Amino acid sequence: MKDNLLKDLIRVNDDLIIPSYLVKNYSKFGLNGEEFLLLVYFINQKNNPSFDIKRIGSELNLDSSKILELINSLNEKNYISIEMKKENGVIEEFISTDLFYNKAASIIMDNKTEETNNDIYSVFEKEFGRVLGSSETEIINRWLDNNVPEELIKEALKEAVLSGVRNMKYIDSIIFRWVKEGYKKREDIKRKRDYGSDLDEIIEVDDWLNE
Repeated sequence: MKDNLLKDLIRVNDDLIIPSYLVKNYSKFGLNGEEFLLLVYFINQKNNPSFDIKRIGSELNLDSSKILELINSLNEKNYISIEMKKENGVIEEFISTDLFYNKAASIIMDNKTEETNNDIYSVFEKEFGRVLGSSETEIINRWLDNNVPEELIKEALKEAVLSGVRNMKYIDSIIFRWVKEGYKKREDIKRKRDYGSDLDEIIEVDDWLNE
């Protein structure tokens, strides 16, 4: 299950590790700072924490009424649930964070899908308006194999689109010129563009990638 995978990702040697994007983007989860703090506290417990308002408040330096308010909010937002268990004949309430793992796993998977949609091949297919052919994919692979920076490839694609030419030969010619001129990043291209150079001037080139 993906929630178990997430637990493996964020817990190492019994020490909880919160991915930086969770910290930086906690607002995407619909949580405020205090809610996120309490949620992180619960996750850091090796076992499901008991529903002990006074102890939790003491450890987080928050009053009991605030802790109860935050717990109710997290419960309503389906990040935690209050469960009951029976131990030694006594029924105790505890906080379960299983719902958090389910939600966080879904967000991680959504982010991975978004990253995949932004890969170099998907960018070309989006601009071309169709699926790339095998020969076109091979050309991109050869650019990458020859250490042509990915951002340079995307900039060449942009130049071609702006010129109204969605053609791999045209793009290859642009990349050839830029590599020959020593361009390595977007800033190099912008600098030349500001000086009015014909960055996208097409020239006939041999199979320079196999040289």
